[in-house]
Amino acid sequence: MRLLSILGVAAVSISGASAALAVEGEPDVNSTLVQEHLKNREKLIALEKTHRQDHIFRQSLSPTAKRADEIVQAIRQYEIDNYWRVAATPDGQVDERFAGEPFPLARPLIGNTTLWSVVKRMPKGALLHAHLSAMLPYEKLLEIIIQTEGMEISVDQPVDTQEAKMNATINFSHNNGTVTTDEKKIDSADYTPNTQIPIKTAVDSFDGGEAGFIEFIKNKTTIPPEVSIRHELGVDEIWRRFQACFGPTDTMIQYEPVVRKFYQRLFEDLANDGINWVEIRSGGSSGKLVHDGDEEIDPDLDAWWYVLVEEIENFKATEAGKKFLGARIIWSDARGKSRAKITKSMKIALQRKQNFPELFSGYDLLAQEDLGRPLSDLAPELVWFREQTEALNLTIPYFFHAGETLGDGNSTDDNLFDALLFNTRRIGHGFSIYKHPNLINQAIEQNVLIEVCPISNEVLRLNEDILHHPLPAMIAHGIPTAISNDDPAMLGQDVAGLSYDFYEAIQAFDNLGLAGLGSLAQNSLRWSNFEDQSDKDWIQDIDRGADGTSTKAKHIQAWNQDWEDFCKWIVDEYGSQYPAEETL
Repeated sequence: MRLLSILGVAAVSISGASAALAVEGEPDVNSTLVQEHLKNREKLIALEKTHRQDHIFRQSLSPTAKRADEIVQAIRQYEIDNYWRVAATPDGQVDERFAGEPFPLARPLIGNTTLWSVVKRMPKGALLHAHLSAMLPYEKLLEIIIQTEGMEISVDQPVDTQEAKMNATINFSHNNGTVTTDEKKIDSADYTPNTQIPIKTAVDSFDGGEAGFIEFIKNKTTIPPEVSIRHELGVDEIWRRFQACFGPTDTMIQYEPVVRKFYQRLFEDLANDGINWVEIRSGGSSGKLVHDGDEEIDPDLDAWWYVLVEEIENFKATEAGKKFLGARIIWSDARGKSRAKITKSMKIALQRKQNFPELFSGYDLLAQEDLGRPLSDLAPELVWFREQTEALNLTIPYFFHAGETLGDGNSTDDNLFDALLFNTRRIGHGFSIYKHPNLINQAIEQNVLIEVCPISNEVLRLNEDILHHPLPAMIAHGIPTAISNDDPAMLGQDVAGLSYDFYEAIQAFDNLGLAGLGSLAQNSLRWSNFEDQSDKDWIQDIDRGADGTSTKAKHIQAWNQDWEDFCKWIVDEYGSQYPAEETL
């Protein structure tokens, strides 16, 4: 009422005295009041930035890194203005292009940018959140399977129609020659369901040949671009499509020769993308291995773990793996399992930890949170598991998925509270944490890092594009964060590395820049679980960062040097094209 009254009086006064008013002068940018406003504005922005989680990293940038940051910002802005900003033609909006558009639409265009060349070369530290069977592009995995002697395929129905191809259940296996069949095609109406056919025979006889076969398998194991952008269909719909992809993939990596080549390709791709450490989430029911020349799964659950240990060491001994630090496994159970099955898996996990203490990293629960059992419902099992680890003198920290939801106050959103109370060392996704001021403070106080998976969150319909992702809010609030890729083989990245997720982040957010991206990469190493540590030592190493002689400090020191070399490369490669501001 008071504001309306003032406006009303002013209007009457001006109307009645308009003839007598004399307006003098012009707006002056140099006036004392304008300059005071601009100074206060700068102070307010600077003050806010002191709360960012990347503030300390930025303060420690070398002159070379600062110059590289300026250059990359100039590259980014140039490409936003001259490459991404394309208006649609009157006859169709499909031609519209903008910086930060949905990833499936942007992906074919990203490779043409200079910013992509920069991001590809960047040392990215560690990959902390990725699921084993969705890490290596399926085209590469299928190539391994097709070239491996004795590999066979079967389906539960003839795949002679599009509907049958969509609904069929696929199974890969190995046959040492004891089974023979006259079947030649899986896409023939005469195919006998569940009959094993040599993979090469099935591929050669498939409609469309090898390309047609690969397309068929990829349609069963990936979310196609046209589906991932259908946000109007909701989260549950895309999760039904997503979880169905895991059925065929589990049998693709059970035969030992395939598994070994899978790891070799995976580690090589990660190293080529600047990743030198990986923590892999692998389902508690996995670990099935059929040995070279066999048909049946080895009942010894340790067999799979021995192969992984050997392949890690083999790769580290190669020229490509000279900087690769290794890998650990986060044992992961499906949250929708019965209590009895989860407890049984936990007991198996305890034994694996005793047998492979260096390889076994921690414990998590996965699958769709919105339709799965919340952490609070599994409190008896999680408390019991912690008691068992203490009794056995084992260190198995929690790395919980939590807050991967659009909810605010639903059971999935509330998983964040349980995760922090259970002293999780990192949180997978944590998408909804920005809605909770007290949890933000708690996460910062407990030094809990959020494993942010930008493209995964978009494809699984939590945000329509990268511009709507809460990562900037997390960073601005000071929450420790690092970027991961979740399930890149299924969700559209179609590469094993982190470059697409890194690119999406730096290209979308003005406040991030190269320095912010560097901070996220360094964070991934600060929160890596390189070795078993007490809670006290874990926090101490995070706080110290590169200071000291601990394992973690040494790895961060090595990354810091790679970062400086990378920044120098940027300056040398692009500095002359983008002069420093003071010389313009």
